[in-house]
Amino acid sequence: MKKRKLLCIMLALALTVANGYPVMGAKKASLAFKKLTLTEGQTKKIQIKNKNKKAVYKFFSSSKKKISVNNKGVITARKQGKAKITVKEQLKQGSKVSKCLRKVGTITVTCKKKQAARTSATPQNSPASESNSAVPLPTAVPQASAPGSPQQSPQGSAQVTPAPTESPSPTPDLYTKKVMSLSVSDTDLYSVDGNTCHVDMQYFKGEASGDYFNGSTLGEGTTVIKDYKEGKKQLCARYILSGTDADGKKCSIFIEDNGTADDVDNIVTTPIIITDSDSLAWLETADLQGRVADHGNGEKTIDLMWNESNTEPVAPREVIRPDESLSYPNEIFTFAIDIGSTTSVKGSTGNASMIHFGASSDCANFKGKIVSDCVDTRLKYNGQVETLSARYILSGTDANGNPCNIYVENNGIDDNGMVTEPVIITDNPDYAWVERAKLHGTVSWSPKLTIHVATTD
Repeated sequence: MKKRKLLCIMLALALTVANGYPVMGAKKASLAFKKLTLTEGQTKKIQIKNKNKKAVYKFFSSSKKKISVNNKGVITARKQGKAKITVKEQLKQGSKVSKCLRKVGTITVTCKKKQAARTSATPQNSPASESNSAVPLPTAVPQASAPGSPQQSPQGSAQVTPAPTESPSPTPDLYTKKVMSLSVSDTDLYSVDGNTCHVDMQYFKGEASGDYFNGSTLGEGTTVIKDYKEGKKQLCARYILSGTDADGKKCSIFIEDNGTADDVDNIVTTPIIITDSDSLAWLETADLQGRVADHGNGEKTIDLMWNESNTEPVAPREVIRPDESLSYPNEIFTFAIDIGSTTSVKGSTGNASMIHFGASSDCANFKGKIVSDCVDTRLKYNGQVETLSARYILSGTDANGNPCNIYVENNGIDDNGMVTEPVIITDNPDYAWVERAKLHGTVSWSPKLTIHVATTD
C-alpha cells in the first residue's frame, strides 16, 4: 500500500510538471459551493473554480437513491433526505490518465419534499377568488329561516353546502419579450471570506445577440457576489457592450445588473441601461428583467427580458446621499489610487462612465496592493448629482504583519467633491468589527488621489 501511494504521488507530480503547472503556488481546483438545497426533481450543475483543463473530474454520491450525480457533474434531487457529493480530480497527459485521484471537495445536498399544490377555500365567482386569496369560509350563525335558506339542523346550525374549490392561478410572467442574450465566460476570480459575508469578484467576457443588438463586452466585466452569512445573497454585474444596433449602426450599451439569488441559486436581476444608440434609447426607461442560467464550468447565459405591457417609463434610480450628520474622527484605512483609462457612454437620460484604476495602501492598519485592475462606475442622470461606486480587493498584511485581504466597496456621490459610505469585508479577525461599523469616506489629492476611511468613536 505504501509503495502504491508513493507511486501515485510521484506520478501526480510528474504529470503536474509535464502539464506546465508549478508544483508549489499553483491554484488548486476548488468548489464554488459546499452546501445546496433542492426540491425533489430539481437539478443543479456543480461549479469548479480554477479548473484544470488537463484533468478529468469525477463525481460520487453517498446516496444515489436520494441525490444522484452524473458524469458531467449535474446533481438531481430524487428523494427527501441528505447526501454528500464528492468531487475528485484525475490528472491526464495525452491519452494517459493517472490512477490517483485528488479530492477537490464535498457538497452536502439536502433534498426537500415537493409541496402539493394548495387549493383555495374561497367560493367561486366571489371577489376574493378573483384576487386568488385563500379565505376560510365563516361558520354559519343560526338565524331565522327565510324562503330559499338552508334547513336548520337539530342543533340550530344552518347546513352549509361546501363550495367548490380551485387551485390559485399562477402569476403570469409579464417579461415575455427577449431583447438579447448574453453568453458569458468567467475568467479570473478573487475572493474574501469575511466575518459577516463571503465576497467573490468574478471577471468575465461575453457575446450578446438578439433582434435589437449584437456585440461583445468591451474588455472584461465584473460581477460582485456578496453571500451574507445571515442568509441573503446579492450580486451586481457591471459592463459595457460594443456592437451594432438593429439599424446596423455602431453603438455602446452600459449595463448594471443588480439581483438576488434564492436557496438554489436561481437568479433574477433588474438591469440599468445607458446607450448611445438612438434606436435603443427606449431601453433606458423600459421595464426590464434579467434571467441568469448557470451552465457550470464558468459558462452562463443572461437573457434580457422586456415587459411590453408596462408603458410607463421606469424612473432612474434615486440618489442616496451619504450620512454627514455624524462625526467620523477615527481614520482606520487609507487607499492611494492610480487613475487609469476611462470609457464613457452618453445616453438620452444620462451618462455612464467606467474609470479603471489601481490601488495600494501604506497606512498603520494595512499595507498591501490591489489584486487586479478595478473600476469606479459613475452614473450621472439628467437633473441629478453624479453617483460613484468603486469596488476592489487588496491583499497585504495587517498592523501585526499577518497576511489578510480587504474588499472595499466605496459608494457615494461626487457633488463638487466626493463623499462616500464604504462597505468593507475582510478575512482578518482583528478587523471583523469594521464590517458592521458606520463608515465614512473622503478624499484628498496630495500627492495623489487618496481615499480616507473613518468611523465614529
